[in-house]
Amino acid sequence: MATDFRSTAGGDGIVIADEFRTSAGVSAPKVVVSGTITFDPPSLATGAVAVSTGITVTGAAIGDNIELYPPYNTQGVSVQAQASAENTIVISLHNRSGGTVDLPSGTWGVVVKRRV
Repeated sequence: MATDFRSTAGGDGIVIADEFRTSAGVSAPKVVVSGTITFDPPSLATGAVAVSTGITVTGAAIGDNIELYPPYNTQGVSVQAQASAENTIVISLHNRSGGTVDLPSGTWGVVVKRRV
């Protein structure tokens, strides 16, 4: 049986739980990997799109949600990642700015989430 944590007695309204599950039984994704990778994005002309070669992220699996945390402002370049194989991700980049952008190599944060 679920507990109703709402309060009318002036509580702060914050609930910390190990898991979220809807009435339909769907659970929220859980972090399965959290770490860093070294990534050197290619130079991108205006409107250019590029996809990296495979990058090892041990524990990543097809269908996982991959979050990226670049170490700098991406200057109008959008980034997205996906698992391309077991333990491997690829990063897609799209230069939406008005000029060529050459982002430097850096240590990017990576978080892999999965519905379990």
